[in-house]
Amino acid sequence: MNQPIDRFRDHPLDVLPELILEESPAIGLADLTQVCGVSTEVLILLVDEGLLSPRGQSPTDWRFDSHQISRVRRALRLSHDLELDWPATTLALELLDEIQHLRQRIHCLELRLGRWD
Repeated sequence: MNQPIDRFRDHPLDVLPELILEESPAIGLADLTQVCGVSTEVLILLVDEGLLSPRGQSPTDWRFDSHQISRVRRALRLSHDLELDWPATTLALELLDEIQHLRQRIHCLELRLGRWD
């Protein structure tokens, strides 16, 4: 039987379709380290920085859903590509999330306005 982690193991970060992530069950800290190729210490730091919000009270209980997996990958790319430290990476992701949210709101408003034309 395939473990959830087996679905991710041999895929580069940029190739995994979001659809696969959306259908996947939440995974634990050890599995997330394997999926993303980072240490437990880095992931704990990302939780401490507020970049990740796992379910569970302690690292042994933490569960990461598809959104969290995608967020780690985005953070790793930003940190690497732009040579950002973790606080700057967290801020960059928060700003990118806000931009995405605002674009979605604009799109919804445009659809509403289009109905009244």
